[in-house]
Amino acid sequence: MYPLAADQPYPRNQWWVAAYTSELGRTLLARDILGEPVLFYRTENGDPVALAGICPHRGFPLERGRLVGDAVQCGYHGFTFGPDGHCQFVPSQKNVPQKSALRRYLVVERGNLLWIWTGQESLADPGLIPDMEAIGPGNPDWVVEQHPLATVDARYTLLIENLLDLSHVTFIHANTIPGGSKVVEIPVTLAETERSLTVQRNGQNLPLNPLIQMQFPHQQGPVHQQFDAEYMGPCLIRTGGAITDAASGVVLGIQNFLHMITPASPTRLHYFVNTARNFGLDNPALTAMNLGMGTRIQPEDIDAIETIEAVLQSGATLPTEISARIDNGALKVRRRLETQILAENSDA
Repeated sequence: MYPLAADQPYPRNQWWVAAYTSELGRTLLARDILGEPVLFYRTENGDPVALAGICPHRGFPLERGRLVGDAVQCGYHGFTFGPDGHCQFVPSQKNVPQKSALRRYLVVERGNLLWIWTGQESLADPGLIPDMEAIGPGNPDWVVEQHPLATVDARYTLLIENLLDLSHVTFIHANTIPGGSKVVEIPVTLAETERSLTVQRNGQNLPLNPLIQMQFPHQQGPVHQQFDAEYMGPCLIRTGGAITDAASGVVLGIQNFLHMITPASPTRLHYFVNTARNFGLDNPALTAMNLGMGTRIQPEDIDAIETIEAVLQSGATLPTEISARIDNGALKVRRRLETQILAENSDA
């Protein structure tokens, strides 16, 4: 499935962001994750629960049921399932049918995010969840803005590749990101580790623009600014980086844009965005600015990838794909994803 040379569209032995932790409560929340309806709620003790979202009796969506204590009661015939997924009660008989349990998904809360493991349970290692505290969320020395969840009609790989090539900032975001016209001109290098790949852009001696002046009111001269795009797995891409006084080399602060990407289906995705900074912690104007910019920037990216998705599904004869040098990072990420998916299939 474009752009991957693998039949399976996404890896399953993987942690993905399922929800903001604030979304979970004593009301049933349904969300498609990797093509599967999943039901989320909290127990009376506040523990998060994730269960398969369809009743095995007659296929009724459990989101249309209700909570009975810590159990979920189907709204069709009253089959009741505990937070471990096991069927506890069938109103019309004393015993419960064999093989009636729902799948229970492993979930972990980190900062403001709920992570879900979608693969083989024995392989679930919370240590594989990206270190969010190091880049903002959950760190008391940072301010984090939680942007509204967007569900996008496009395959998740299109968003990954959008974020790995920030030269699009110069064009798609020409009227929304101050100074963005310079991004395409900044040379690119790649840095790779076993768990990440970073497309690095280090802007040198950039003149002050209104955004930098608002972030650092006392800054007088040019700055160096990182425009990184760091692939930390198919679930998370970090963009942004450090802003440094060009004259002294002193780091003024770090601004990260955290893009959590979760496939809803092969051609649909959930898009969670956090902005995080380690400066201006007591400046609510910066928070308002980041949230306001998000309402303008995010729809531009969504429109671009939904447009491409429509082309891919149109049945039109597509030209042979070409790539530029800037695409080297995205092409390497394609190979990483293919390797991850094929490894799952070989272990099955």
